[in-house]
Amino acid sequence: MRQINVGIIGGGWAGLAAGIKLAESGVRASVYEASHTLGGRARKLTVNNTNLDNGIHLLSGAYSATLSTLDQIRTPADRTSLDRQPFNFLYGPLKITKPPIPLPLETLFGFLFARGISLSDKIAALRFLRRIQTRQVNTKSSDTVHCLLTRYRQSEILIELLWNPICLSALNIDCTRGSASVFMNVIADALLGSGKSSDLIFPTNDLTSLFASLAERYIKKHKGNIHLGKRALITRVKKNGFSLSISDEQFTHLVIATAPHNVRNTFKDPSKLGATLSIIDRFSYEPIYTIYHKYAENISTNHRMIGLNSPYAHWVFDRGITHHDPGLIGVVISGSGRHQNLSHERLSKESAKIIDREFGFGHPLWSKVVAEKRATFTCSPQLQRPKQVTEISGIILAGDYTYERYPATLEAAVRSGIEASKIILKSS
Repeated sequence: MRQINVGIIGGGWAGLAAGIKLAESGVRASVYEASHTLGGRARKLTVNNTNLDNGIHLLSGAYSATLSTLDQIRTPADRTSLDRQPFNFLYGPLKITKPPIPLPLETLFGFLFARGISLSDKIAALRFLRRIQTRQVNTKSSDTVHCLLTRYRQSEILIELLWNPICLSALNIDCTRGSASVFMNVIADALLGSGKSSDLIFPTNDLTSLFASLAERYIKKHKGNIHLGKRALITRVKKNGFSLSISDEQFTHLVIATAPHNVRNTFKDPSKLGATLSIIDRFSYEPIYTIYHKYAENISTNHRMIGLNSPYAHWVFDRGITHHDPGLIGVVISGSGRHQNLSHERLSKESAKIIDREFGFGHPLWSKVVAEKRATFTCSPQLQRPKQVTEISGIILAGDYTYERYPATLEAAVRSGIEASKIILKSS
């Protein structure tokens, strides 16, 4: 094997996953992150001496690559940072939980005993899930999730209380616009997969501490490098290697692990990646708004996560339960909607009103709105995604948008980073 020296542009979960796997194989890798904090769209923020995240992320038991990578980079001295619970869905009047005793197809049994929907709706949902499980659901590439659901006789109340909230949380897009085929992959893996794939896994500390800090330690321990606060620009592309504006090193391979809309900005001459960029340039993007409300320490929803059927509060997370930060409530609004037309001050007030109406918490002590306006690519039907292997030999893409089976999730990001490292190792 020839000597490999890899530059990784972007220190989010995809870039770090690539760095971990290369380090594991004894390959020298240098990660360049433009900001001063690793983690990309899943990292720590500090507000009023309180650790927050720039977006609240829930993991799934189906996140096999993420969970195995976390196990790899943790040491016995690292405290447990995940809180795992069986599938539990609370959204408006709908409540679905796994049976308390082990049963065959126990997730499906949970739907049978659901509260808040009619018996006919329970049966319709179960039939649809069984069809997915036995691969009897056919989708067209042009199908939206809503089109698929109506074809399989899912009622409007089921769509409103069950399927659309799942679509919003997984694909970050309303079911009238989301890709049916990708939605089916999520349902098949996360709800109907083997073992504990349907488990809900809540981080119990900030996302930087959960992954990025441990990844940095692992990469450095294996003789890799991490460079923060340095924007890398690809200045030279030749057969014998690549040069970056902020380094004297010559790289045999580059992994571009930025958000898709930043790929162009990593090149001094982006025309060299014209075919790939022509695909990425057709992407559109969806926002995620996270609103933190701080209340008195005795305030609690008594639920890790609960869904509210409101345009100003899709999901409510109690950080007092998950992060031992009493009185801190996180509200997530996924995708596009009327909330985008409000100022941050107005949105925080509208969100607090919803929380007060639901739980009687009164006015928060303080609030903070975190708006990721291009949080995810729009996972729409017939979306063409670029291949990880680009037209420039030795330059590989990594990022959730390149993993075609899934929408923009942490698992897709990690899997893409692992695949990028495999591509490099196989080519050398």
